Amino acid sequence: MQEHLIVDGNNALHTIPEFARELKLDRTRARESLLHFLEPLQVMGGCLLSVVFDGKGGPQSVSKHRGIEDYTVIYSSSVEGADGVIERMLMGATQPERIVVVTNDGLIRNCAYAHGSTAMRVEEVAKRLDYAIESSKSIRKDSKPSARPFDSFENKIPFPD
Repeated sequence: MQEHLIVDGNNALHTIPEFARELKLDRTRARESLLHFLEPLQVMGGCLLSVVFDGKGGPQSVSKHRGIEDYTVIYSSSVEGADGVIERMLMGATQPERIVVVTNDGLIRNCAYAHGSTAMRVEEVAKRLDYAIESSKSIRKDSKPSARPFDSFENKIPFPD
C-alpha cells in the first residue's frame, strides 16, 4: 500500500519564502503555486498526496488536483480549520503508519505521532522533491525516448539558514 503524505497547506505557504511573498499578494495564486510545486511528489514519487488548506468561509470541499486521482486538495470548513481536518484524518486512519504529515506546526506533528503516524518538516519536502525529480531523470535517461517527453522541473526554492 502507498505512503500517504498529508501537507498542511497554509503552514507550507508561510514556511517557504517564495510562497510567503506570493501569499501577501494573492492567496489563490500562492495556493496554486504550492499545489504545482508539490505535484512531482505524487506524479513521480507515486504516493497518495493530500494538501489541506483553511477553508474559504463555507463548507468543506474536496477535489482532485488537475484530475490526478491520487492528489487531493481539501479546503476545510470555516468552523473546523485545516488542523481539525488533519487531526480527523489521523484519527480515522486504518493504517496510520503509512501517513506522513508535512508541517512545522508542533501540535499537528505531536498529533501525528500520537496516532501512530510520522511527521516531516516542510523544508524536508524539498529534499523529497529533488529525489523524485532526479529519479525520474535517471529513469528517462535509461529508457527509450518517448513520443511525449516529460517537462523538466527543477527545484530552486532557497531556504534561509
